[in-house]
Amino acid sequence: MDSTHYEICIVGAGIVGLSTAYFLAKSGLKVVVLDKDSIGSHASGFAYGGLSPLGEAGDPETILPVFDLAQLGMKKHLEFSSDIPELSGIDYHFRFRPAIDLVFNDEELTEAKQQLKWRQQVENYKVEFIDRKSALEIVPNLNDELIGATYTEGVCDVEPYKLVLALTQSCEKLGVEILNKEITGIQIENHLATSVSTKHEKIYFEQLVLCMGPWSGNISNWLGINVPIRPLKGQILRLKSESVQLNASVGYLHNYAVTKPDGLIWAGTTEEDIGFQDSPTPYGRNSILESLTHMIHGLDEAELVYHTACLRPLSKDGKVILGPAPQTENVFLGTGAGRKGILLGPGIAKITADLVMNKQPEIDISAFSVTRFS
Repeated sequence: MDSTHYEICIVGAGIVGLSTAYFLAKSGLKVVVLDKDSIGSHASGFAYGGLSPLGEAGDPETILPVFDLAQLGMKKHLEFSSDIPELSGIDYHFRFRPAIDLVFNDEELTEAKQQLKWRQQVENYKVEFIDRKSALEIVPNLNDELIGATYTEGVCDVEPYKLVLALTQSCEKLGVEILNKEITGIQIENHLATSVSTKHEKIYFEQLVLCMGPWSGNISNWLGINVPIRPLKGQILRLKSESVQLNASVGYLHNYAVTKPDGLIWAGTTEEDIGFQDSPTPYGRNSILESLTHMIHGLDEAELVYHTACLRPLSKDGKVILGPAPQTENVFLGTGAGRKGILLGPGIAKITADLVMNKQPEIDISAFSVTRFS
């Protein structure tokens, strides 16, 4: 093999691409990862980093495929937490910490208690509804207007950018090449992808994995299939407060806040369907602060330290796209995790690595096939 021929070529160096490379390299395969930008410069490096499989809202029958994938993601994160820091030498602040989901009115109370019925049946988690007094004992700075909260133990978080760096280091120690190159096309012969083009060269491979996040829409043109992915912008604030310490992740509707090991309160987020505009904005800052002050009081003197924005990949129906690409025999897709990218990423990656190695995936992935958009 020459230097530009690999067993596996992975396009995209986010949480999915790097985790896939890690699993494949551990199995002894020669892997290259290509990305047009720097490591961790998009959603995987600027996410909140919450790991909560029970955060899937709705009827368990309707969310079952996603919940299975979330549980697999959590399983792989637990494995990562012991293996990746040791291999990479990077502590990415994996930790267990409780979560409190706030309830302010009777309608939210009914929904919360409906959710309890299935969440309490899931192994390895402690879930209960607590009254206002108990919630304030855990987080004294909660809004006094709440009537109660769902309390969950067994959930975790990470520092996403450090996780991406740790995965990068681990992959490179396992022999993975990570190259800063932009793909301009894919060459296909007899239903097999043979190479990808960059501005200056072709890179040849035996199997191809495409996990390009919000830019996965390019696959539609390259492979002639419908991959309806668009960017969903999200913004996050990091605040320094001398008086408020959130030892649990506090959530309300789609918003959240927690004090991370760096001592800062991380709070978010927005859901903006505005294309590929990824700059922080006053709208994002103001909407997050509004939701944050509805959940928590005592932040009047807090200092805004960081304000970040990123683009997450969102499919047309909001579900992951995962599995073989139709009409080709050696191309695999992994994208569309939306707001759950850090949680789902290692699960998506493990399934993708298994498919590449012709192994049976650990869960049923039929609901995630891109052919549903045909």
